[in-house]
Amino acid sequence: MTAYILRRIGIAVLMVFVVTSLAFFLVALMPNDVTQTILGPDATADQRAALRADLGLDRPAVERYVEFWADFVRGDLGTSLVNSRPVLDQVAERLPITLTLAMGGTVLCVIIGIVFGTIAATRGGWVDGLIRGAAGTLLALPNFWLAVLLVLVFAVTLRLLPASGWTPFTDDPSDWAVHLTLPMIAIVLGSSASITRQARVAMLDVLRRDYISTLRATGLPEWRVVWIHALRNASIPVLTVVGLQFVSLFGGAVLIEQVFSLPGVGQLALTAVNVGDVPLILGIVVCSSVLILVLNLLIDVLYGVINPKARIV
Repeated sequence: MTAYILRRIGIAVLMVFVVTSLAFFLVALMPNDVTQTILGPDATADQRAALRADLGLDRPAVERYVEFWADFVRGDLGTSLVNSRPVLDQVAERLPITLTLAMGGTVLCVIIGIVFGTIAATRGGWVDGLIRGAAGTLLALPNFWLAVLLVLVFAVTLRLLPASGWTPFTDDPSDWAVHLTLPMIAIVLGSSASITRQARVAMLDVLRRDYISTLRATGLPEWRVVWIHALRNASIPVLTVVGLQFVSLFGGAVLIEQVFSLPGVGQLALTAVNVGDVPLILGIVVCSSVLILVLNLLIDVLYGVINPKARIV
């Protein structure tokens, strides 16, 4: 088990290095000139050139790349070129909002997906057809379209929930929950439909196995056979896609944040890209990559615990 964990950690570290390196050189090729944002459109070419020299943007990309990793090893992601604030501080301010959507959405997707997938697999008939039809419909609808529809129905027409804004949990938990409701529904609907389909297929496969027939023959209640014994093995295939689901929701949170005007990492990233704020872009990429890879590492370890055969892969 130790060798399995160390191997996964090594892969995660390598992935952070590769993703960050690719991001660095892609950002270096961006046409956006941050000096125009800082100095304004009326600045002369000499003024822009002087500012580029002050910011170190006139140096070769390889030299800046080496300096970036030297600072990274010391835990320094640099400062924003636009507002001169530490990158790590800005990401830390915005990350809880995006994490709330992505992690909360992942947990809800797994719970909803497993429950409805299991019901569809065990009930069959019109219940199975209804759940499969609903899942297929939700999968075909983009998250941002669902978000706009939810705003039009529940915020604009019915005026039941706010269309935008964010309140920290520490300030007012009830208001936090109210503002989070529509974004969370928008981000969960389609993704839970995907988990539902996977859970249904996995449960149908498990229910055909011999040990399930043996358990039924011993007189165990059906709910115990399904929701305790069968569900444990049926959950293993679902667990393998939880990491991918989190990545999908983390990326989808960018659009959801735009629709609901949430001050998360998504909005910060779009602003940084639009103005060409290189340190801020790289800081967001690094933090996001580390977060996603750590979660995937935890899932890999958990999968190895549940399914010992995976340790030899």
